[in-house]
Amino acid sequence: MASSQTQTSMEKASPEADKDWFKQRIWCLSGNKVLTTSDGAAPPAQTLARHIYHPRSADEIAALVKSSPATTPIACICGGHESSNAAALASSDAVILDLAHLKSIEFHRDDEGTLVTVGAGALNRELVEALKHHQLALPVGTGPGVGVVGYIVNGGLSGYFSRRLGLLGQRAVKLTMVTAEGDIRVLTPEDELFTAMLGAGSALGIVVDVTVRAAPESVVQSAEQRIFSFETREQAVEFSRSALGFMKEHALPDESVSMELVVTGTKALVVTVVFYDSFRGSTTEFVKPLEDLAASLNLPVAMEFHWTSWYETAAALWPVIDGMKGSPLAMLQHCMGTKDIPDDEILEFVSDTAVSQAPLDEAELSILEIRTLGGAALSGPKLPSGNCHHTFFADLITLYDAGKKKAGERQAIADLTRRLVEKARNVDNLTVDFSGTHSQPDDADYMVSAADIFGTEAMAENVKALKKKMDRNNRFRFHPFAKLI
Repeated sequence: MASSQTQTSMEKASPEADKDWFKQRIWCLSGNKVLTTSDGAAPPAQTLARHIYHPRSADEIAALVKSSPATTPIACICGGHESSNAAALASSDAVILDLAHLKSIEFHRDDEGTLVTVGAGALNRELVEALKHHQLALPVGTGPGVGVVGYIVNGGLSGYFSRRLGLLGQRAVKLTMVTAEGDIRVLTPEDELFTAMLGAGSALGIVVDVTVRAAPESVVQSAEQRIFSFETREQAVEFSRSALGFMKEHALPDESVSMELVVTGTKALVVTVVFYDSFRGSTTEFVKPLEDLAASLNLPVAMEFHWTSWYETAAALWPVIDGMKGSPLAMLQHCMGTKDIPDDEILEFVSDTAVSQAPLDEAELSILEIRTLGGAALSGPKLPSGNCHHTFFADLITLYDAGKKKAGERQAIADLTRRLVEKARNVDNLTVDFSGTHSQPDDADYMVSAADIFGTEAMAENVKALKKKMDRNNRFRFHPFAKLI
């Protein structure tokens, strides 16, 4: 039983503060949860949970878990970027643990280099700034407000850096967690539970901190970004078709670079090429064919960026993402990918169908990201994440201000997105919804494969078995994989 001092030091939000808390902690709402209301207005953004606690240590988390009835559902919030909002919404019989106070970022060394232990409340921006100070690098995501630990327990895919550094979860060497029974455990790769926690952790326990192995900042040599404007969707399709051909011929076979093409609802084509420390040659010459392609299509250069460090590359999109707001902001997120270098039929589908039919006009904040993967992510330790098995992927992130859309408009956006996903399912060798990081697991009446989410059937079965063993009462039910395990 917890001491009275430990119990009192835990904060509990009042019911009156729940709505304000939700607004502060949740970046966006699942687009599936803003589809219908009686008056057609966007629904209020408010949790259903009966209590919100703010623990400050593993001991306080363990005390709360042990003092609650064994059947009380528990949800955890780190950075608040999980697309289905399962944890933030929770249910009326649940309690939420907001881990925002666990912000520690500690550096230490062993015989192999530098390790970083990150608390569950630390955000991506905070980690990146700390790494800059120590001249280190990690495969982080581009969202400044994403919770680092929440990101890791869904694999930790980085579009810019995973090709060189693997998924962030693949760099983990230790983690501290609290079980459904309130026991504190420190896990290492020798533990049966360790690997499963790095892709399905939110379903198996409460992660307090994770220790990852950092790399020197010199792993990134530089990066080039070009932003071209387009007027018609036909222009975007034509540019994408040729740019993906370039990606297949020059970027995918060359693990010294990563390449990303983003098509935006603001009528921009954003090409980013990251050059790793193994790259030899001229970076400007590498991207020149893409500039020539845009010129041949009369697409003007809107902006041009040259980044000369890992930090500049990691922080480049923070202002853009900070500008994506709504009342509430709604998001539908789906991903597709290939295990090998994609064939021409798949690239034609991505350009001629995905780029052509994505609801970029209807949902003006939306983007379609098309990226190289493989490399270290493919050769590293296998986690419960489909991203460990893929060389190429594209994710459609449908974003819009739900407060400015009527119910029928919101439904039309969801329908357009789902029709596109269904078409992708009919393309040979193209996998849809292959990771928890980039998938929408709460689509109504829409089942995804556990093997696709977790990478293999064997990994999916292992996760399911550990779920039954570690959480017999299903206390941790508010996670992206709830209908799969």
